[in-house]
Amino acid sequence: MDTFVNSSWYFLRYCDPNNDKKIFDKDKVEAWCPIDQYIGGAEHACMHLIYFRFYTKFLADLGLINFREPAKKLFHQGMLHGEGGNKMSKSKGNVVNPDAVSEKYGIDTARYFLLSLAEPDKPREWSEKGIQGSLRFTKKLILNIPKINLTKTSTKLSELLNKTIKQVGEDIEEFRYRIATIKIKQLFDQIIEEKQTAKKDLESAIKLLSPFCPHIAEELWAQIGNNKSGNKFISLEKWPEYKKEEINKNSKKPRQILENLTKEIIHIKEILEKRENKKLTKAFIYVIPSEKESYLKEIKNLEKAIQLKINIYGVNEKTKHDPEGKAKKAKPGKPAIYLK
Repeated sequence: MDTFVNSSWYFLRYCDPNNDKKIFDKDKVEAWCPIDQYIGGAEHACMHLIYFRFYTKFLADLGLINFREPAKKLFHQGMLHGEGGNKMSKSKGNVVNPDAVSEKYGIDTARYFLLSLAEPDKPREWSEKGIQGSLRFTKKLILNIPKINLTKTSTKLSELLNKTIKQVGEDIEEFRYRIATIKIKQLFDQIIEEKQTAKKDLESAIKLLSPFCPHIAEELWAQIGNNKSGNKFISLEKWPEYKKEEINKNSKKPRQILENLTKEIIHIKEILEKRENKKLTKAFIYVIPSEKESYLKEIKNLEKAIQLKINIYGVNEKTKHDPEGKAKKAKPGKPAIYLK
């Protein structure tokens, strides 16, 4: 039998690999299956997945299993392309060697970069220039996190940490890795800017980093005083829990944020129209992705207040109109603005 046939049922055998009397124990399979999440390439859809589903139904008809679909959810990952968007191939000479990348940048830098490029179901393009941003971030962590003063966490940082724990947990569950990398970077930028936090809160932040940069996270975990005298590795720790009451404890009210944004746009509009001696017609607002929906709900009120046509973009959107690079200045609760 060919490999497609064997790979169509061996997930069931994994549940009972040492059974020498029958194909598998039904009770053991029932305890583990069906599979919660199947991840594979779209190129398998017309071969392996058809056999995979057929054999499951066939074995169910025989009464050997009690389910008719092998997996509850299916996720197809996107392809990684070489420089210029071309599919990687030896003949084109654009294959990226993981060993060479690890030697040059560190494998955690490469991992973080690839996860930040695009959502995992979309095609991604390798870029020597692009990975430099991830390298700067990982170097920043290595140089600064061990120097953080482990004392007290500010109200602002506590709110951001708990919000990030909640959102990154949700992002990972939904495969929104790119958005998660943005939020993790914002969190560590704030920690490094404040230069102090409680040890338990820094530990929570490093736990969020761990799935994306496991080796660096393990090293930082040890450097802040863990993994000594029998303490667990970070890879064996529980995922951090957020405190709901901390998330909105000291947040500005949405109405106040909108009022501040309105005032700022009007102020910028007045200055630019006077300086350029022309009427402005459009406003482009760049916001943190998780905040976009709340601003979209108020777009009509904003347009009425500032008398401009408004376009709102998440900072992670590739198609955003941003000729002056304003989006990179956006912060939680404080959008960036471009008028024309």
